[in-house]
Amino acid sequence: MSTHRGFESSVLECKALAGQGILKIRWHEFLERAPDAIPSEINLVDRVEGMMLGLAVGDSLGNTSESMLPSGRQAAYGHVDNYLPNRHAHSRRVGLPSDDTQMAFWTLEHLLREGGLEPQYLGAAFARRQIYGLGMAVREFLTNFKSGMPWMHAGASSAGNGALMRIAPVLIPHIKSPGPGLWGDTLMAAHLTHNDALSNVASVAIVDLLWKLLSCETVPDRLWWVETFAATCELVEPATHYQPRMGHPADFSGTLSQLIRQYVVPALEADLSVTDACAIWHSGAYLLETVPCVVYILARHGHDPEAAILAAVNETKDNDTIAAIVGAAVGALHGVSALPPQWVSALLGRTESADDGRVFELLRDAGNKYGYGVSTLVASRVPAKITVRTAKAAFAAGDPVKVLRKIYWVKIVSFLQQNWAAIDDLPDASGVRIWFFSDVSTVFDFIDYPSRANARAALRVNGFSVFTAEDFDFIARPSPPFEWQSHPNGEIYSSGRYWIGQ
Repeated sequence: MSTHRGFESSVLECKALAGQGILKIRWHEFLERAPDAIPSEINLVDRVEGMMLGLAVGDSLGNTSESMLPSGRQAAYGHVDNYLPNRHAHSRRVGLPSDDTQMAFWTLEHLLREGGLEPQYLGAAFARRQIYGLGMAVREFLTNFKSGMPWMHAGASSAGNGALMRIAPVLIPHIKSPGPGLWGDTLMAAHLTHNDALSNVASVAIVDLLWKLLSCETVPDRLWWVETFAATCELVEPATHYQPRMGHPADFSGTLSQLIRQYVVPALEADLSVTDACAIWHSGAYLLETVPCVVYILARHGHDPEAAILAAVNETKDNDTIAAIVGAAVGALHGVSALPPQWVSALLGRTESADDGRVFELLRDAGNKYGYGVSTLVASRVPAKITVRTAKAAFAAGDPVKVLRKIYWVKIVSFLQQNWAAIDDLPDASGVRIWFFSDVSTVFDFIDYPSRANARAALRVNGFSVFTAEDFDFIARPSPPFEWQSHPNGEIYSSGRYWIGQ
């Protein structure tokens, strides 16, 4: 799979895309400067784990009553202060993920695997798994990406909050070595799914806010939250004017920073409740609603992580995403040690349907890889690994492999290099297997599918074509005998790294 990158530097990549009008942002020298180093006395283990687990906790507390108006939620559940019974966990009161947690931790998983942000591969990681509660914009992105659109063109034209909700882990590789690549990675990650200036601006501003919160040694005052977020927006937001949905606030047309200054500050001065303040601009998934909710909640309750997260859960409509963003912020400021322990202990740590403890495993790996360490809490929640002898593990270098099907598929991966595939039936009519092999007849990977039609569709989506001598007269097809030989980059297709699932 091509990376579809023109520059190795994420900053240069984004600057070029912005210059071409593809990436919507007002380019500013801020995006070419490194953020200030985080003070050495900060307990980064506590703060980083707090940021990520705060996100997961906020999502899990909110996603069982998502999209309800606060009054309807209150009538149905009363004041929510813990996980509601979850139908996906036999009605247990446990924390399960939705798209916010899934895509945030898959981003962290991607960063660990690739050693940095590679948007084409991150898109493939999103595309090969089931996402719970995904929004319309991400659904459109997935359709575009699976059709073969490269990452910089696949995003939906949407000012929804689907990029903002998952952006926090982009900070983690830069924590010990800050550089301007933080902003390039932020913009590439945001633009991947949302081709919109408001989304890009908000993502840069929240990453800047999170970075500064990780560095804070005291709790900021109320106006700091507003000024910090709005000032960053002002640096990079284009002159595009956005309008609210359904006239809330009435007669507004302008930029995100203007909305924050014109409405959030007066609401704070009037000391409105979160419910009353959010009624001014509403609290849905549109960023002109989500962002002022987040900023207002943090300004009003940022000194108290529990109160901030519960305000998001109980007093907003898109409560899982707003609580996830608020949770990431208060977690970055106060650390995981300040989150209510009952929330963390009842968080199952899933990113999929049955991978309990996966978020803790990823946090452990990140702490080790990026050098800020691992807490006892996180280490204790990492599931024990059971060694399973898989079919791939059963092959040793040089073992013969029988590829029976004579119809080959081919994908040109670079000059004078092809990858090949063939679809064989599995025993007992249990499905089919795609074998992947090289020009010199070495088999290096396989994926099983329930039917030949599924396998063919997957091959086509991933850039393979049926080989014919007429269409590919410039290459020679491999021939038996075949033998197993691991690929230098590992199981490149079955791991999902270069494969879009079907």
